[in-house]
Amino acid sequence: MNPKRSSRGPAVVGSALVVAVLWVAASAGAALASPSLQLARTIHTSPFDGSSVSVKDAEGSAYVLRDNSIWLADDNGRAIYEVNASTGAWKRTISGPSFEATLRFGGGPAAGSNRDRDIESMAYDALTDRLYVFSGKCCDTSVLPTAFRLSRVSGNFQLDSYQPLPTGSDFTASAWSPTDNKVYVGVRKELRTYDFETNVVGPIFRVPNLFGILGLGFSPNGADLWVARHDAVVSRVDWSSKTLVAGWTFTVSSFGLRDSRAVELINGQLYVLDGYDGRSKGDPLRHALYVFNVSG
Repeated sequence: MNPKRSSRGPAVVGSALVVAVLWVAASAGAALASPSLQLARTIHTSPFDGSSVSVKDAEGSAYVLRDNSIWLADDNGRAIYEVNASTGAWKRTISGPSFEATLRFGGGPAAGSNRDRDIESMAYDALTDRLYVFSGKCCDTSVLPTAFRLSRVSGNFQLDSYQPLPTGSDFTASAWSPTDNKVYVGVRKELRTYDFETNVVGPIFRVPNLFGILGLGFSPNGADLWVARHDAVVSRVDWSSKTLVAGWTFTVSSFGLRDSRAVELINGQLYVLDGYDGRSKGDPLRHALYVFNVSG
């Protein structure tokens, strides 16, 4: 006598197969999905929209959440600019005469005209509510590497002091880490800490396979460090392990950006500053700030 078969057996098996196939397909789709950037908009800086103010040589940036301001550093202009991060509207400029009149930290002479000739990068310390501006060594021996500090006075940042940096210092990139409350500076393959009050530069360390460092920006929680690099490249670093995140290095030249000089992660979007000097005056993309949506 043949055993009885359950009338529901094949249906159960069939359903299980369908679920398994769908799960495998979904898993495969997830595996195939890769991180990507989509250009959301550009912020004009030469001039800023609704203004006659223009960036002459875009170099660095720093984001201040409290003010919803992104600050931009201008090498040739010997200036920094406060910009509304949402609208791109210019707010104010702090220029050469203010830098040159700044007194040395702890007492001493004014900075003078040789300490703001190579403004390269900026960092914002959210714990102390202070901005730092780093000027480098380019391009002759009269140029003196310097760190400037700005503090808030009556609601606005004002220069309060400077520190002379060691001869040859070139802090092309800088950012403040919310995980350890330290300012990090970088150039080429090298990263190190810097403390303004003691004027101490920490030992060099490196992230494997990370080179061409031009700009730094930590994620709000400090888990990731975003790096603007030579050849219009942007990379994501897992900060706890000090390693590049696989799949998160992007070449952004296809969007028109030619020289990535600074990077900030703001409300889930990447702001990347183009330092390319070859565009003609009047080109709306000259020294533009590119804003990218991030997926993946």
